Amino acid sequence: MSRRPGRRHVGTRVSELRRLFEIGITAQAIEEPLQCCDSNDLACETAEKMLKLHFDVIGVKDSKDGPVLGYIRDCDLDHGRCREHIRMFDLSNLISNSTPLINVLPILRDRPRVFILSENTVTGIITRADLQKPPVRILLFGLVSLLEIHLSRLIQKYYPRDSWKTKLTKERIAYAEKIMNERMARNESLDLLDCLQFCDKGKLATAHPEIQQILHFESRKSGSKLLKSIEKVRDKLAHSQDIVGGTTWEEIIDLAGKIEELILLSERYADATA
Repeated sequence: MSRRPGRRHVGTRVSELRRLFEIGITAQAIEEPLQCCDSNDLACETAEKMLKLHFDVIGVKDSKDGPVLGYIRDCDLDHGRCREHIRMFDLSNLISNSTPLINVLPILRDRPRVFILSENTVTGIITRADLQKPPVRILLFGLVSLLEIHLSRLIQKYYPRDSWKTKLTKERIAYAEKIMNERMARNESLDLLDCLQFCDKGKLATAHPEIQQILHFESRKSGSKLLKSIEKVRDKLAHSQDIVGGTTWEEIIDLAGKIEELILLSERYADATA
């Protein structure tokens, strides 16, 4: 089945993916309950407990059923009582439990944690470690998959009649044909282009000057570097590996923003040429 390159398909817009994560998946999906201590507890004893639990912050209360007064950090607990080390919550580290998950990523770019408000009470916490959880992985993989769809459309348009085959090795084409035969045996209708790997599509996209221009790649080299970084994250997600291994959360979150930007650029081009 051949698809017309300029045609829009339901479920392939970044706004549709955003809507899914804005309406259906919120901060509540990855938050952890905020563990608390009594304000009168000894700081050193509390620090030992936090070390055993691998916590770097916990909440502080005056009583078991009382409101959370603030929080303490393990690195501060070297003397006295916990009440002497309380840090107050402020707007910069508070979000609602209904905050869309897709908006949590940029919030955590420049801070290690945020506290969660539920009915005007602090009840939970999200740290960068929580970004390893399945809902975030689904979000990131969804963005990468959506980008791959858009790369396929651009390749289909700018490499008519499968002319892209001249840019790939015989081995890469043979591998794609193997995948296509397997999928056709399952009665799936698709093009050979659909069976290319992300690395192949990246190579084709960066090799074409007009696609480079559409996606605002400064050069073939810079475009290849960006798509290679995206491919590495994709592979980590596909194999349930540590997302941030070998990089930083700042870089991962920035990369997610760049993926979204590439999709939007492709969408605008498709709308302008439809």
